[in-house]
Amino acid sequence: MKTLSALCAAALLAGCASDEVDPIPGEDDWAADQIVGANSVGRRMAVEGFVYVPVNSVQSTISAAVTAQMRVLFGAARSNDIGLSERQPIINAASFRRDTVTVVDPAAPSATPRTLWRVRYTYRSRAVVPRSLESASTVPTATVFPASLGSRAATVIQRCQDADTRNLTASSIWYHFHPALAECAADIEAERQRIDADRRRLANPDREVTASEVGRLYLPLTMAMTPLEANEAASPEYHRLYEDDRLVAYSFFGLDNESDPYDYGAKNYFTWLRTVTRAQTALRFSVPDGTNLLAVTWNSRPVANVTYERVIGWVLDDTGYPTEVASAERRAFRLQVLRQWRGHFVHLTMSAQVSTAGRARAVPIELRTYYGDEEVNQRAAAQRYAAAFRDADVFQYTGHSHLGAGPLDPANYGAATFPDKYQLMMVNSCVSFNYYNQFFRLHPGGTANLDTITNGIEVYLEGAGLSSARLILALVDGRFRNYRAILTDMRVDLPWEAAHDPDRVADGELDNQFTPARFPMSLTPVR
Repeated sequence: MKTLSALCAAALLAGCASDEVDPIPGEDDWAADQIVGANSVGRRMAVEGFVYVPVNSVQSTISAAVTAQMRVLFGAARSNDIGLSERQPIINAASFRRDTVTVVDPAAPSATPRTLWRVRYTYRSRAVVPRSLESASTVPTATVFPASLGSRAATVIQRCQDADTRNLTASSIWYHFHPALAECAADIEAERQRIDADRRRLANPDREVTASEVGRLYLPLTMAMTPLEANEAASPEYHRLYEDDRLVAYSFFGLDNESDPYDYGAKNYFTWLRTVTRAQTALRFSVPDGTNLLAVTWNSRPVANVTYERVIGWVLDDTGYPTEVASAERRAFRLQVLRQWRGHFVHLTMSAQVSTAGRARAVPIELRTYYGDEEVNQRAAAQRYAAAFRDADVFQYTGHSHLGAGPLDPANYGAATFPDKYQLMMVNSCVSFNYYNQFFRLHPGGTANLDTITNGIEVYLEGAGLSSARLILALVDGRFRNYRAILTDMRVDLPWEAAHDPDRVADGELDNQFTPARFPMSLTPVR
């Protein structure tokens, strides 16, 4: 069902572990600023696991084994609506604890024993946890022994993934592993019982492991949760957004399906346009490249009386079509209109009377929007985003995340991309908390100059344009609400769930200074 699609990747990518040794964080090396949400809270997450590797393995070999095991924890956490903060697990090699064990097969007592290293480790990450779990200090889960998958991957896919992902390959198990599914939980428990039975036959259980342990497929784990610091009263730095006597916000919308006349990327884009312009009636449309988007033709003849409101009605309401467009032609007409709008910046502008620190002035507000295809030419998309980063007070993206590896991948940008000023960035896409908080390390001043709004679990295609619009409106309506109030307002009613919130959070907020009392401010749109 289309509305159940999430803003993830069109094609699922493998999570590949590098042979390079990851930088080693300290035990308390958490981000300087933590997170605040409406329906979610921030947590430090720690988990204890172990791997088996050949004796005298180098550190990169051990790290690769641990990384592969912890990569699957992402999917296991996701199945509990918990979002982890790292696109690839950052493994702390200082936590490795090695001991040599002898592998014994009780079913073949005369077999020559072999030795392995058992390496225990601690993995830590930040996590976004739904408020339904905020009192939980532990969350039981499981991961897999990737080295044991092999031909058994098909079994894991069929028993440990939701039905709509069972046509995918083993490379996607890390994302879709769901250990609480009935068949999967039964497999995990049956394997545990077999291992326990084998271990009862060991002569020296502290120094011996069974062949069934070494060849195990699953590893039950417990995620330990401790609270993160958060500034629950934090607001955007409204006074800084307007300190250069203007507000420029970019809002990009990615295409979902180029050949679909009911493309969800378009639905979200036009929902955003309608929501924003109905709330702020002073906003005026313009197209900076000079294209007349209202010059609509059909069968080579111009359509009369086309307005922006009318186009929005065609797209969103599926009504009000020109009389010359027959019912059987509406899909083709819609697709023509969407293609006409793609690839153009559309600006919404107005003026506001702003007063800060006793200084009143007229401030232009420019909302620069773009709806287009960032699949075909991702380099061009990244160039558009880089130009926006250099200029924007607010950057917003709504669309597919490509599992973090698309044109918005932080690896596409450097510190020179960003100005030394305060900016707010929202990424309304699949598990963006996991992918995009890396921008803090790129931005001059880090969290002091950047706030992000991301989500811990998937954003559905349905409703994404509305939630994005509500953020923009909060920055121009003069109400100066705090993040928790804004995030609460960004929840959307979906056909299957009221007040849906994909664990959306504000990050970088802990050092924010704005309060209405400390920075008296007014903002009134000029109508």
